[in-house]
Amino acid sequence: MPRISDEVVIIGVGETQVGKLPGYQAVQIQAWAVQEALADCGLRTSDLDGLINLDPYATPNSMFSSTLMEYLGLKLKFVSTVDVGGTVTGMTMLQQAIWAIESGHCEVAACVYGENTLTGRPDNRHGLAMRNLLGGEEWEDPFGVHGLLTPYALVAQRYLHQYNATTNDLAEVAVVTRRHALNNDNAQMKKAMSIEDHLNSRMISSPLRLLDCCLISDGGGAVILTTRSRAKKAGCKYVTVRSMAMRGTHNSITQIPDIENLGFADAGHDAFESAGFGVKDVQVALLHDAFTISVLITLEALGFCGPGEGGDYMRAGHASMGGRCPLNPHGGLLSQAHIGGMLHITEAVHQLRGTAGKRQVPNARRAIVSGNGGVFSVCGVMTLEAV
Repeated sequence: MPRISDEVVIIGVGETQVGKLPGYQAVQIQAWAVQEALADCGLRTSDLDGLINLDPYATPNSMFSSTLMEYLGLKLKFVSTVDVGGTVTGMTMLQQAIWAIESGHCEVAACVYGENTLTGRPDNRHGLAMRNLLGGEEWEDPFGVHGLLTPYALVAQRYLHQYNATTNDLAEVAVVTRRHALNNDNAQMKKAMSIEDHLNSRMISSPLRLLDCCLISDGGGAVILTTRSRAKKAGCKYVTVRSMAMRGTHNSITQIPDIENLGFADAGHDAFESAGFGVKDVQVALLHDAFTISVLITLEALGFCGPGEGGDYMRAGHASMGGRCPLNPHGGLLSQAHIGGMLHITEAVHQLRGTAGKRQVPNARRAIVSGNGGVFSVCGVMTLEAV
């Protein structure tokens, strides 16, 4: 597996407020996030010569990197809009930025995503109002398999059957991430949750209940990358991306492989091999958690525990603050906000720089970030390390 150049580093991260941002459009939210990330590392907008983003799902916009570039008043050397699906897109943006900087196409690049997913949806609508096609309209929609929730519920049903697991295992994930979110001032959810709260929440698509499902959120997150030499000259505290790997296996839920053959295991193997360290060397895990089932599957695929042992791993406290490898200290998609996984990346950087405040994991030197697009369609794993 090819290594990622360690001559390109992350020097700034930024996030907007999350939750409801009435009156903000996607381009304004992304610009806000970029400005926050630039301020974090002491740069100005005019210092940017590269920009990579994801266009909004609720209001798809072609050439959205150009839209944002123009809104920021810039003329750039490198612009790109990336969409390989959901939360894996953020790390793919970073991968593109590293390649662009390493090959000399730009020197300072911003990677950003954000939109008004919550306040921008039509009145009396619940959930994510996606207006782009996902590819299953002919073969899935006529049979009631709409969007992402029902396909994830199908995977969850299979997991519970295959491993003799229970909904209490799912509940453990929701409770831990909520507990962590309570230490994050910029979290959408501020109310404590118990196992009983989870089990008493209404069923949405069996076996997934309301509290198994991620939030719908307005907000944005951005990351600034540049050369190591420029970062040193600027006196920035920086973080390196040690590796990034992905696997694409399918698009339609009708073609999804068995749980043990989903892409996370192979992507994780490649990412760790490229980084030169393993799962036991990681101090903080930022794992995809659009639904609680995703966390259990990812923990097991990456080797934190064995198949079917995710619930026991959570119950033992290994994923809690003070445990073996805290999971999503910011609250994740389940309890901080669903910002396309960008805040998993910004949180990893905060943890490795020691700037996470009340939710800081002591002595965090290495982090892993996972994401997937669709329903485990494209699985991505990235490792980062403090310098």
